[in-house]
Formats: sequence, structure tokens, C-alpha cells
Amino acid sequence: MNDNFSPADSAPSEAFMWPRFLSRLRDAFCLDSQPPSGDQDLARLQPRISDTPPADPAELRRIKRAVKSFPPRGVADFLVSVCIAYGTDIFFYLDQSHFMAELDQLYNDERSLLREDAGFVCLLLAVFALGSQWTALARPEDLSSASSTEDRSVDPGRIFYNQARILISDLLDRPCIKSVQATFILGVYLMPASAISASYVYMGLALRKALAIGLQQEPDDPSLTEDEKETRRRLWWSIYSLERTFTIKLNRPRSVDQEIITACLPKPTSRDASQKFDNVQHQIANAAFVRIIDKLSEPGAWSNTNHSRPGASRRPTDAQISLKAWKKGLPSSLKLQNVDPKSSSYRAVFHLHLNYYFAWIDMGKVSVVTVVRARLQTIFHSSTGQSDVPRDVEHSSEACIKAAKKMLELFEGLCRGGNMARFSFTDFQGCSIATIIVLLAGILDRDSGYDGRVAFGIDCLRKMSSFGNTTAKMGVRFVEALQSITNEARSKLVMARRREMSQAPDSLSGQAEGYGRWAEWLANAEVVGSPSDDESDIEIEQSGQPPAPAHGPLISPDIMLSSPWEEAAALQLQEMSASGFGISAEEGVAADDSTLMPLPTGEEAWLPSFAWNDDQMYLMGLTGMDGLDFMGGIS
Repeated sequence: MNDNFSPADSAPSEAFMWPRFLSRLRDAFCLDSQPPSGDQDLARLQPRISDTPPADPAELRRIKRAVKSFPPRGVADFLVSVCIAYGTDIFFYLDQSHFMAELDQLYNDERSLLREDAGFVCLLLAVFALGSQWTALARPEDLSSASSTEDRSVDPGRIFYNQARILISDLLDRPCIKSVQATFILGVYLMPASAISASYVYMGLALRKALAIGLQQEPDDPSLTEDEKETRRRLWWSIYSLERTFTIKLNRPRSVDQEIITACLPKPTSRDASQKFDNVQHQIANAAFVRIIDKLSEPGAWSNTNHSRPGASRRPTDAQISLKAWKKGLPSSLKLQNVDPKSSSYRAVFHLHLNYYFAWIDMGKVSVVTVVRARLQTIFHSSTGQSDVPRDVEHSSEACIKAAKKMLELFEGLCRGGNMARFSFTDFQGCSIATIIVLLAGILDRDSGYDGRVAFGIDCLRKMSSFGNTTAKMGVRFVEALQSITNEARSKLVMARRREMSQAPDSLSGQAEGYGRWAEWLANAEVVGSPSDDESDIEIEQSGQPPAPAHGPLISPDIMLSSPWEEAAALQLQEMSASGFGISAEEGVAADDSTLMPLPTGEEAWLPSFAWNDDQMYLMGLTGMDGLDFMGGIS
């Protein structure tokens, strides 16, 4: 099977575009469908025009240097097997059996043309790099951590990435399948370290290259075999699905309109049996899911929290129906309870369910913030009147909170099975958002499991950030700072409610006094010698309850106030929380400025977006997106 399965081996859409177009013209003009010899000559000429020129001497030198950096065959086989088993997940990168055959050819034949193929060499380096990220999951259980030479603070895949990055310049203007695969896998590899910059660029490059060779279109080139057509479909839907999910989670605009896609969804074939990791059902389920979530994340609705406009309350209902139908329709092999935690397929199925709950969070995260702010403003600013929250907003908020709790339960199963990754952007971002939603909901209500859920979520984030990823550590600090904010808001809310309760007996006793006065006056109205007004007042005061203070105690002993923040941006977060939730600074317990570190400046200011006034940027901060801003990139 040829991975570069276009007639021109470079640009399949151009290679057969003219013959196909001329054939359709003949059909339109009611002519014989058999093209004359002139058209056949044009069809034969087109591939030669599009042929990739031979590599120049400078490119050959770069390729040879990269090949010399390849690891020994045993190490190469191990990295490829780890990439396939743990790095493939719910996507399609390449035909595994065909790729292994080419790997054999490159290592066993010194004169193999693959040694001079920039596309294949770059693809192989990308596979090595991605496989290096998952070696911890392939480590034998009887091998102690002390005997492992793997340095947690160093990314072992950087060796291969640096070589692949050099070859990317040779593939930029080369629209071949291997260049699409290489840039796609490099984008996946870079997600943990540089999701918002380098990975986003590589993912976009892979998508553009896929569009350039027409992968988004249902293949109708007669020279392609059915297996080659299916490979095109699978590669397209994997690139599109990950890139679209990626842009939604990073709050980036849609890159491709779903309406232009004519390629059919993947389907099982006979070749699947020869794959080392058969995940075609995962691919199908993921592609179908992304088609749903793509419609839920319309760019125009990102900063619009007004649910009263026509159709606003109907769309979430349609979305819920689609999502529930998708989950209900999953085959039994994709039910998480049916998957062995020791299976390499466990994480792939885990991510399908994680993305499902993320969709609910994505639909309701604005509603959670809306409900929390409305309730706090009603309590702390009673003069403004009751803040009415539409019922559909409350429903959306409740569904979001429920999904966040379910997502944390997924991570509990992941930890029990020993499947916690070295660092995964998808895992970290999902755990972060779920924990933050639980924190926000906990301002208003905390059940018996609240403390356990929050502690587990933050502990998971700390474990994932302990592998030396600086941006992950920044994300943990963000969640911890937000926890301090929510604890402070919760303390103020509890004190306000206690003041209301302490004032309630005054109201009840006043009502009883009023009735007692009325009954006594009525009984003695016609009795001569009834008590004077002064005596009556004294008797009522003596029989009534002692008046309670107008305000409850400012600080209750059993209320845990937030401890001083240890992070550099804590003061900035505190100030923004007071204004964001509508709580005046005077109402809370003043923080001791001496315990706060000075605010960072310049590049050290790791949460600059809290100074933005735009609603969407405010939401980005509350959902943890700013804490997951991988601005560092790759040096």
C-alpha cells in the first residue's frame, strides 16, 4: 500500500482535476464519455507537471544528518510500538502495517530511497518524538522508579523534534500525504509543552496541507484503491476532529466550516485486522462527536450570555438530545466499564467520555458564572433588587456542574488503573476545568463530597505538573488562587446568611408581640381599670424574647477563612474577584498586605488577562483558560 497514493505522489487533487473536469464537461454537453486522445495526453501530462522535483544537495545533507541521528533498531521498534499503543489514542496517523514495512526497509537496506525521502524521514522522527512521551506507561511494573534513567524535567522527544523541525522547511510547499502526517503528529507531540503557540501552528499547517490535497472531499479518483480512499478519509477526520476540539478548548475561531466536508466518516475494513492497535471504532465515535460539538460552539455565541433571545433556550435542548444519543449509541467496546484498565485502549475510551462531559461543561460554563454572580449580587447588594435568572440558565448551570463532577470521577478511575500520563494537555485541561466548575459551584452550595472532590482535582493537577512542565505548574497556581477566591466568597456568603438567620427571631417575636397586644387589648377593652399604656408595654417587654443584635458576629469560629495567598498574582486575583462577584472590599476580612508577595511585572505577570474587561476574557479567566496559556512555546 502506498501512503502517497496520488497519481502525482504530491498533489492528487491537481493530478486528476483536469481529466475529471473535462469528463464532466462532456457529460454536460451530452457528448461521449470516452475522452479523445488529446484529453488522454493532458491526463498523462498533468502528473508529470505536478511531480515533486528531486531533492537538492543541501536538502540531501539535512536528510542524511537526520537519518544518522536515528536510534538503534531495537529502540526504534520500541518507540514506534509505544506511539501506536499509547499515542494514537482516538485518531489515525498512518497505516501501521505499511509503516512498519517501510521502517524495515529503511533500517535493513542502506540503499533504500526512503533514506532520501524528506517526508518519510520527518514522519519517522515525529513518531519517535511522540512515542518518547508515553514511554512511562510502557515501563514494566517490576522496574522500580529508582532504576529508571528517565529524567522527569527533560522531554526525551526533543532530540527527534529538533531534527524534524529542520526538515519541515523542505516540506512546507510539498503537498504530499507524508508531509501532512508528519506535521499532524508533531502538532500532537507539542500539545503538552506549547498548546497555544507551536502546537496550534503545526495543527493548522496539517489542516491546510490536508485541504491542499483535497482530503476533505470524498475521493473519486479511479486510480485510488478502496484502502487508499479509506486512509484519506481517516486521516482527514482525525486532523479535523483534533484541530476542531483543540480550537474549542483554546477558545479559538473555527478553521474549517463543516459544510465543505464531503468525505464520508471512517468505516471498518479488512486491513484493520493487521493493525497493531485497531481503533477504528474510536475514530468513528470521535468524528461523530466532533460534528455535534462543532455546532454547539458557534463563534458568535462565545461572548453572548443573553439567553432570552429567540431560539436561545431551544438550542441547548437540541444539543442535549444529540449528545445523549451519541453516548447511548456507543458500542459496548467503548463503554469505559467494559475496558480493562491495563489495556492500551483504556485511555482512548477515557478521552471519548472526557470529551463528552467537556461538551456539557462547554455549554453550561457561562450559566454557572451567571447564576453565581446573580445570587451573590442579590445577597450583597439587596438594594438593587432580586436578580432573576431564567430557568433555562439554571438548568444549563446544573448540567454543567453535574458534568464536572462526573469528569472528576473519570479521573479517579484513571488514577486507580495507573493510567495517569507523564503530562497530557487533554487530561490537564479537562481536570482543571472540572475542578474550577466545582469550585465556582461551591460558593453557593457545598455537599458532603465537595472537599474531597476539590482536593482530588487539585492533587491530580499537581501530579501532572510534577513532570517538569512549567506551564502546567502555572495552571495549578491559577486553580489554587481561584480556590482562595471561592473560599473567601463562600465565607462572606455564610456570614451574610447567618446575619439573616439571627435577625429572623426578631421578626417572629415581633409578630407574636403584636398578636398578644391585640388579644390583650380586645379582652380588656371594656374592663374598667385596665393597665395603662406604660404598664402594658412593660409587661410585653418582660414576656418577650430579648432583642438580638442587628448584625451577627463578623467572624464565626467555625468558618475557615482563606489563608494568605502564596502566589505572585494573588493580590490581583483578589481585587478582580471582589469586583467580578460584586462584593465590596469593605465587607470582607481585610487581607494582611505584609503576607502578600509583590505583584510581578513584565513577563512574570502570569495572569494578565484579569485586567481585561471583555466578558469573554473574564470567562476565560474563570474557566482556567488563562492558566493554561502555553505562552512559553519551544525555545
